[in-house]
Amino acid sequence: MKKYNLSKIMKRAWELVKGFGFGISEALKKAWKEAKEMTKSLRDKLIETLEAIVEEKNSHDNGYHYEAVVSDWENYGKSRTYFSIIETRDNSKHYSKTRYGYINNQTEEYVREKYATLV
Repeated sequence: MKKYNLSKIMKRAWELVKGFGFGISEALKKAWKEAKEMTKSLRDKLIETLEAIVEEKNSHDNGYHYEAVVSDWENYGKSRTYFSIIETRDNSKHYSKTRYGYINNQTEEYVREKYATLV
């Protein structure tokens, strides 16, 4: 199962070799580092946004409680990280889950739900 787009990494390495005079080993190391940071930063950014939404909603004292949920899923050769918020209420069976989409960990892109977005 691929977690990174190897073609993009190799193309970026060749850009560094041809454009900036890096050696191929140096360029590959830098390209891999950039790819890993990009994935991490997008995921972290989405988690921070989700937590900010939850914190703002929990600041109102109206009997509702909100919880951010980030879950990783891997199967059928795919890898995704899903984002959602769970809403519950005091003294009630109320339970609601708002889905905000997922990150495709292989292509490093955010796929949002139809009516909800974090970015």
